[in-house]
Amino acid sequence: MSGFRLRPHGPFRGDWRRRTGPRAAGITALCWLARLAVRPKPPEGRPLPPNPRLSALVIKPLALGDVLRATGFTAALRHGLPGADITFAVGDYAAPALANNPHIDEIMSMGMLGTPRRYDARQYLTFVRRIRERRFDAAFVLDRSPAMALLPYFARIPYRIGLDSRLRGFAHTTRLPVGMEDSEVQTYRRLARVAGLDPTADACVFRPTQEDVAVARRLAEEFELGSAALRVVIAPGGGVNPGAVDVTKRWPAEQFAAVADWLIQRRGARVCLVGTASDSPSIAAMLRAMTQPALDLVGRTTFGQLGALIAGSDLFVGNDSASAQLAVGVGTPSVAIFTATEPWIYGSDTPRGVSVYTGGQARGLGGPPPIDMVTAAIRRLLADRTGARGSSQGSGEWQPPASD
Repeated sequence: MSGFRLRPHGPFRGDWRRRTGPRAAGITALCWLARLAVRPKPPEGRPLPPNPRLSALVIKPLALGDVLRATGFTAALRHGLPGADITFAVGDYAAPALANNPHIDEIMSMGMLGTPRRYDARQYLTFVRRIRERRFDAAFVLDRSPAMALLPYFARIPYRIGLDSRLRGFAHTTRLPVGMEDSEVQTYRRLARVAGLDPTADACVFRPTQEDVAVARRLAEEFELGSAALRVVIAPGGGVNPGAVDVTKRWPAEQFAAVADWLIQRRGARVCLVGTASDSPSIAAMLRAMTQPALDLVGRTTFGQLGALIAGSDLFVGNDSASAQLAVGVGTPSVAIFTATEPWIYGSDTPRGVSVYTGGQARGLGGPPPIDMVTAAIRRLLADRTGARGSSQGSGEWQPPASD
């Protein structure tokens, strides 16, 4: 036994939220058995207590893009219960998606809890004790995992509202049945209705801080972005998160290069390439393929600073990634390119957030979309620009976003 070693699991490859196979089937069977024994009902037959100043816990551990989508729900929660005390429990990696959010009173760190293959029973039970001590009135679980659904049950939170995917929400007092192909944004709106709240039109919400805006302004001044006819941010990476890797989500770097060259030559654009260290190979390949100069800002911004930079730009182009959700959150016209994930599930439904893909829900996703589909989507977005963002084009002044 001296040579025996436990090897840690590597990151899950693909979309871990939609796993199938023997393990997933076994979890479903266990949840079905648990539902026979655990049949909670909402106290007094209502989803929420009649207390406008209730203390609410929202649980969504990861990832950055998913947590950004969940901010549409917290907006509905705040608008419906303006006097409530709202705490959002989130993993450390995804916490930047909530920084400076106007609808949340407190961010509670979950560490690595909720990240596939990255936490143990001790961490789980410690977190249960933490939220039990807070004595929350209600919990909203915006995650399909049965482990996350059981957190407020073990913490004895009386009102538990959440998603019920493949019987995994058996511990909730109010359950919203969700299917494998349901839109994430629409699911959160439906959950708001189930809880007796009016859903907002917000697909997601992000507010850069004043410090984020100051950094973005300095970058704009350093690279003279204000003098450009069109300010464009392109993120050719994505698909890498703690516990999950799916780089098949990336559109080919050479095709991104062709779109960037077209924007520069035809539209007089100043193009900024953004991403983290894991995106460096895609950005380097894109720069090699380009015939026009672009700004390489990889690793130059935090998540909030990137949000401020995108908010002050005229257009965002990228893969299905957290950066694309960030563009939706700050209201910048954006094109999200889908190659391996379903836009009808993960895409935005706002007019400013366009999803480009081939295939369809009935027959499945096709291959990577051609370049002309992407440029056509860009033309439509730029033609539709109105108001302050449109009037600032070519003004020689970089327009900073609003901050709270």
